[in-house]
Amino acid sequence: MARAAGVALAVIGVVLLVLMLNAQSRIDEIGETTDPDLLIELDDLRDARDAYMVSAVGFVFLGLFGVFVLSERSVPVKLSESQMLGSARMAHDFLAGLSLSGNASYLPAKNGLTKERLFLPAPIDGGVPPAVASDDLTVSPGKDGSTPGMLSEPLGLNLLDSIQSESGTGLEGVGLEATEGVLQVLKHDHGIIRDFHFKERDGRTVLRVEYKELLGACRKVRKDMPDTCRQMACAGCACILTAVARATGKRVEVEQVDNSKDTVVFTLRLWDW
Repeated sequence: MARAAGVALAVIGVVLLVLMLNAQSRIDEIGETTDPDLLIELDDLRDARDAYMVSAVGFVFLGLFGVFVLSERSVPVKLSESQMLGSARMAHDFLAGLSLSGNASYLPAKNGLTKERLFLPAPIDGGVPPAVASDDLTVSPGKDGSTPGMLSEPLGLNLLDSIQSESGTGLEGVGLEATEGVLQVLKHDHGIIRDFHFKERDGRTVLRVEYKELLGACRKVRKDMPDTCRQMACAGCACILTAVARATGKRVEVEQVDNSKDTVVFTLRLWDW
């Protein structure tokens, strides 16, 4: 049931993406003009495009995240691998279409947010998230159609919430050592992660992660879509990165990622936000 609902949401999102692209195509077709009627049409098209884009992001990611997270513990490993790869491909293509090339920052639930969010800036050399955000803010297109950044739900948020609920342990403000202990269920109960651990180095936090049952899917994602790790991490890594934001109350910026080997190494920078 949950998987069917997730698929339905994703399909709605795809339809909205098509409508957004149709609106953008018409905008490009009109181009620069001084015709009053065409200027009015351009304004309407831009409004429609932005609305379609915001809605599409929400539906697509809610659908895909719901399919993966809600079905994860009750489906065969092969199907889980398929979902992991499908989510990664959809995220990769969508972010490329929006020209979002920056590194991810995981935002704690503060400054207007009631749950953690993933912030993706457009420029690859970084970007600062809005000083105040809201749970329903997804895309900030800008008047000229450019996209300075996107706020989205991290892939592993629901997984993190379920772990915290099952363990009965609050993670807010507990620090990395306690968080690492709570998340051991990713290794022992869920079988998703073979091993992970944090280490402080030169003022940075280094996170090493290696998948277990989903290692084959992880390898394929890293081979075909290497930027996924630094932009829209798969469920296991995203769960851990989101936990860091929750445990520290800081913005967790992915400064760089070495995913050339099975042990993926994230270099993180924690900022006040």
